[in-house]
Amino acid sequence: MRARLLLNLALLVTVIILVLLVSRTPDEPDTPTPRPLTDLAPDNVNQIRLQRRDQEPVTLYKEQGIWYMQQPYHLAANDYRVQALLRLLQAEYDSAHHLEEDRDPARYGLDQPGASLTYNDSLVIEFGDTEPLSRQRYVRIDDRLYLLADTHYYHTISPATGYLSHAPLPAGKIVALALPDLRLSLEAGQWQAQPPQPSHSADALTELIANWRTAQALRLEPYTQDRLPSADIEVQLEDRENPVRFTLQEKDGQHSLLRHDARMRYIINDESRQQLLQLPEPIPEPQPKTRN
Repeated sequence: MRARLLLNLALLVTVIILVLLVSRTPDEPDTPTPRPLTDLAPDNVNQIRLQRRDQEPVTLYKEQGIWYMQQPYHLAANDYRVQALLRLLQAEYDSAHHLEEDRDPARYGLDQPGASLTYNDSLVIEFGDTEPLSRQRYVRIDDRLYLLADTHYYHTISPATGYLSHAPLPAGKIVALALPDLRLSLEAGQWQAQPPQPSHSADALTELIANWRTAQALRLEPYTQDRLPSADIEVQLEDRENPVRFTLQEKDGQHSLLRHDARMRYIINDESRQQLLQLPEPIPEPQPKTRN
């Protein structure tokens, strides 16, 4: 009788253990659940200020859904770079610690942060040194210390021109283009060329305009000389009083477009230079096959 009782108890314990094992959900975490760094949604940000050691500050702002740089240049911003700075707000972390009195900020490189980002003039995120073992970056918000992937820091160390749009032209519809040897103008919805280009189709004219609208420079360099050279190219945009003027330049074997109003050099490669200055070559008509 006693042996049967012990057997029943053993069976009961086994059943309880099995029930506990089966009832455990498969997605129950064994490690802390990653959490977003902040509660601020990127869509709710309309201003970002970036400060770095030994570099000029960069101020970006959003107007009608488009990001621009306010300081140190007044030009359209590089949307890829801006989105990278906004993604920091939702970066995931595993743990955080209070920077108490016994936690010296200098130990983490936060007494003089390598970079700091201010969102909407309120939320400040500071970057310190890297943690020796994980190679993650120390980050501070108020009195809290976090460890984040170092890639977030690398998006803060570009020169100021890296946060500018690489498009030589500002936004707007092109209505006229004057090149050194060719002028295109939009008349009654059709592009007209002067001098006439009988060997090129209307599609070729449209393609040249599209090349200007979609052009992207390799990089940008500020123009620091006092006097601007004479312009080689003028692009007239709709609803803009003055044309956007450019000077073709070559320096150290690299071609560039010097944009006068921005005083900025847009470095381009040989292929882009050709696409912006010449009509695309006409496609030869297929020759009919001859019978032998």
